[in-house]
Amino acid sequence: MARAQATDTKTHPRYATLAEAVEYCRSSRRSLERRIAEGKLTRYKNGFRVLVDLNEIDSLLRGDIV
Repeated sequence: MARAQATDTKTHPRYATLAEAVEYCRSSRRSLERRIAEGKLTRYKNGFRVLVDLNEIDSLLRGDIV
């Protein structure tokens, strides 16, 4: 009997560039940069690119992160 394994998105980060994240959450780039400065979003650097975890954005939108 085969069971489908559920993936836990909280343990697996979903990285996106700031431009992709802006489109994802329908916000402004400045708003995301402000959340990074406030410590509400983690900024990841990949060379010259700045990445954020979409799971953290989901938490912000749900109100889990104040």
